[in-house]
Amino acid sequence: MASPNSVKILDICDVAAAYDHTKSATETILSPTFFELTYLRFPPSECLCFFKLTDSNPTFFHSVIFPSLKQSLSHALLHFLPIVGSLTWPPESSRPFFVYHPKNDSVSVTLAECNGDFDRLIGNGIHEAVESHPYAPHFVATETRSPLLALQVTLFPNKGFCIGMATHHAIFDGKSASMFLRAWAYTCKFIVEKGEAPCLLPAEINPSFEWKSIQDSKGLEEAYINLWATMGKRFESGSDSNPKSVKPLPKLEVQPNLLRANFHLSSEVIKKLRESVLRYHPEATDPTKRLNLSTYVLACSYVSICLVKARGGDADREVYFSWSADCRSRLDPPLPPNHFGDTVVVHHFVCKARDFMQENGLAIIAEKLSASIRGLEEGLFEGANERLEKLLSLGPEVQLVSVAGSTGLEFYTTDFGWGNVEKVELTSIDRTGAFSVLDIGNGSDRRTEIGVALKRPEMESFASFFSTGV
Repeated sequence: MASPNSVKILDICDVAAAYDHTKSATETILSPTFFELTYLRFPPSECLCFFKLTDSNPTFFHSVIFPSLKQSLSHALLHFLPIVGSLTWPPESSRPFFVYHPKNDSVSVTLAECNGDFDRLIGNGIHEAVESHPYAPHFVATETRSPLLALQVTLFPNKGFCIGMATHHAIFDGKSASMFLRAWAYTCKFIVEKGEAPCLLPAEINPSFEWKSIQDSKGLEEAYINLWATMGKRFESGSDSNPKSVKPLPKLEVQPNLLRANFHLSSEVIKKLRESVLRYHPEATDPTKRLNLSTYVLACSYVSICLVKARGGDADREVYFSWSADCRSRLDPPLPPNHFGDTVVVHHFVCKARDFMQENGLAIIAEKLSASIRGLEEGLFEGANERLEKLLSLGPEVQLVSVAGSTGLEFYTTDFGWGNVEKVELTSIDRTGAFSVLDIGNGSDRRTEIGVALKRPEMESFASFFSTGV
């Protein structure tokens, strides 16, 4: 296990965007849409990417790898200027803003070294959740200013290195985080192979910050601004709390003795899950019934029933199943695939634990999730304001099952020039109780990776249900 003493901080540096008189020399101000305002004060998301590199001796790492990472980061940030800046809410303003100041703003990068067990960290076996936390960067914010991105690079001598990324929910969703990470990696690999930075990025990772086409037909911007002013007082327990604070709410505490592990669903297993659902819903083969049995639906449904069964307890308790939909292609007019921002909307359904526990629980939950997704066509933002308030106010009597990540995010295609990422860990789930979903592998080796963080008895039960339920 990595104790605080085993992770040595070597340096903390600030990396600014590379100079370009047409881009980085100009102040940039972005006004958040209702999408970004939804997550105005959510705690940052944390992601760890582990890269195996047997010749990562300290000399090579400090003379070649880390300088290349910093140089490429500077050039990549030139395409992502708003995230170099900060979120702020001036006292005289009725709304917050994202502001980039070319002379002052940069991204904090921590350089560390660790003697921890790298091979154990990149494996899929069960380990203590807190073991990963020293590799995530500190996210330092105040009431008047919050950074949007923080990074940490940790060397494991002669084993590999880890890139830890903390991102602000108000501007990063999973797709945006993956887009930035892959753009940085593309730039670094280009520099390593060709000795110079690329002039252009591939279209799919070249971000668009054109937010003006997003229309607020439901009046959600004002509703969310008012909601956060109220919620801030509730969470910070003080009448003197600043209603215009942009400081993320405190992170939830990690439960003691929490374990985490990764599990995989192969394409063959996904096929079996689909067949299982169709045995209970044969009408779903009719195109007019439109039952969504995508990999995402089947994986989330299967994992959720394993989680509820692992918890056990009262079968009549309520289970609040929360999931997020990417709205880029669902808006009118649609946003481009490379749109950068947090454009996900949270939806949910509520049912009894017994629905998950039944013999045909997979078919029941898959049908409910499919119906919830189908409902997006009728009202993408129906009840959005009330849904956020309810999510933030759920009591302990309700089991919350939520999903972090998604299929199609492509985190596992990241390559900085020394080989593909070996392991991706969404460490935020240790605090939120969500399970993570990511794609891994290609072709016949394509799998869906599931990350869970549970207490030991539940983890053992979950592992048993997961391995025997198909």
